Amino acid sequence: MIRIARVEPGSIAADLDLPAGLAVLEINGRPIRDSLDLLFHQAEPSLRMLAERPSGERLLFEIEKPPDEPLGIIPEPDKIRRCTNACPFCFVKGNPRKDKLRAPLYVKDDDYRLSFMHGHYITLTNLRPEDWDRIFEQRLSPLYVSVHATEPEIRLAMLKNPRSANINQDLDRLADGGILVHAQVVLCPDLNDGDHLTRTIENLYDRREAIRSLSIVPVGLTTWNAAPGGRTLEPAECRAALAAVDAIRERALAERGQGWCYAADELYLQAGLAPPGAAYFDDQDLESNGVGAISSLTDRLAGRLEDLGPLDGCRVVAVTGASMGPTLAGLADRIARRTGAEVSAVAVENTLYGPMVTTAGLLPGADHAKALREGGDFDVALFSVQALNDDDLFLDDMSLSDLRAEFPGRRVEPSHDFVDVLSGL
Repeated sequence: MIRIARVEPGSIAADLDLPAGLAVLEINGRPIRDSLDLLFHQAEPSLRMLAERPSGERLLFEIEKPPDEPLGIIPEPDKIRRCTNACPFCFVKGNPRKDKLRAPLYVKDDDYRLSFMHGHYITLTNLRPEDWDRIFEQRLSPLYVSVHATEPEIRLAMLKNPRSANINQDLDRLADGGILVHAQVVLCPDLNDGDHLTRTIENLYDRREAIRSLSIVPVGLTTWNAAPGGRTLEPAECRAALAAVDAIRERALAERGQGWCYAADELYLQAGLAPPGAAYFDDQDLESNGVGAISSLTDRLAGRLEDLGPLDGCRVVAVTGASMGPTLAGLADRIARRTGAEVSAVAVENTLYGPMVTTAGLLPGADHAKALREGGDFDVALFSVQALNDDDLFLDDMSLSDLRAEFPGRRVEPSHDFVDVLSGL
């Protein structure tokens, strides 16, 4: 069953006055095990929904609606399927000790439901027979899979889970069931790089339409998980990986009309090269997983510059992570020329995870506050909306309202592409 947390205003659930705490047991005689079942079974135009109050009283709702119109039920969070691997490069293991951050940040999820609904990458190592059945029954396609390596012994060395060596059989099983896969390789030096990367790329490409895309992402280590001896890629290693990506892209563009294989912006930056631009990613929706974020931001801002009016004399500061710093400095100059505003970019070193973590979305609130205190006077401060969760909290639990309170009389705004805020000034 699922239990209702709240309902969307103006929705069918709101019209039915469904209260928080009400349990949804069945739809059309099918048990509702979780929010994925709710998503799947509510798509029918005629519904018989069996629900239960906390008191035990059962209610039956008969609903007629347009096909695919959602009910508007926001369920309480599902119990997350945990990861059973022991990857030394696991970013959750790279979190500070447990008294530093809120508990959900220490959850290692490996949940196929989240892969389908939200694009989370999974390893396929914890799937039970009934999970496989459900994937095929409900057509949960595409799934996002952390492959890392298709050589069984290499993947086993990385994931430390005997089940991980079955990656080729698992991918075959998904393909036979008509489930498409967006694949990912987290590239780790001395583990799955070099010839191993080339073999993985070729193996996945040979699976044709079953593998919808392949993303190559450099490993990200923190102060907390680099201690056992891990290291990040050297520039020469990044350039070698990019050469392997370019080789398969040339073939894919000739044979399929798309690049198919995509190196993350960070791989270019660590190689000492400029990111490739949004067109490189063929409109693949991979940005939420950090692939192409810098390129996408650059292109979005360039396309919206004409939306900006005069801002003469307005002092704007943009806070970002170290990897985005050079790109953002160039964008700040373009905004300044367009608007007449004084625009500066501040690249911040991450004090929570350490200097090897350079993305803006992982900067804690304390680092934003320090950067703004030390960056001189300003009228408007902008930072990445990805640094906040749905409750407007930074990773260190500082709230957006707390950050704003430190700078009274000035605007401190999360932003998708800067234009979204500056165009409204």
